[in-house]
Amino acid sequence: MRSPVGRREVVVSGVFTALLVLSILSLPSLLLTGPAYKSWPFLAAARDDSTTGSGGGAGYYPVSFAYLISASTGDAARAARLLAALYHPANCYLLHLDREAPAEEHRRLAELVSGQPVYARAGNVWIVGRPNLVTYRGPTMLSTTLHAVAMLLRLGRRWDWFVNLSASDYPLVTQDDLMDVFSRLPRDLNFIQHTSHLGWKISAERRGRGR
Repeated sequence: MRSPVGRREVVVSGVFTALLVLSILSLPSLLLTGPAYKSWPFLAAARDDSTTGSGGGAGYYPVSFAYLISASTGDAARAARLLAALYHPANCYLLHLDREAPAEEHRRLAELVSGQPVYARAGNVWIVGRPNLVTYRGPTMLSTTLHAVAMLLRLGRRWDWFVNLSASDYPLVTQDDLMDVFSRLPRDLNFIQHTSHLGWKISAERRGRGR
């Protein structure tokens, strides 16, 4: 007979998975919209160009990447710096600035990105118009990441690997070098492991109660 703890584990895992799937299906269409969407030329250009399929210069390169750059309060300048360091016309870039960041910082990020004409010409940079409220080390980080993947898939542009970065990261190699290395790898190769087994958490709770 399954123990009450085991049944509760299955129920909690099932409910959490269902909520994540529902949020992925319902929110991506909202996150690329917002009151400032049409006033940012680089966003409009990116949206129009997405109908071409591969878009931009992606067709001239063996592989391409889709980047999510996540930022929180005080990170607007660092997010823009990381974007500039990572930029390549074959890739896709989505920037997410936490909802708790001041409105002025959201405007500042938009200005930093829209001030670079190369982004508008390639049409491959987007800013999330309705950002999520992110609680770090909580489920909202995972939810935001899944929303970003869904949004990038819905844009219809070609990319081979998704890369999740924060504004505090910085690349150690160029994008051309990265593309050269990844062009030799199978496209179904992933660097993520996932498990729904929560036994480790239950064991930790038991140890905590036993003290």
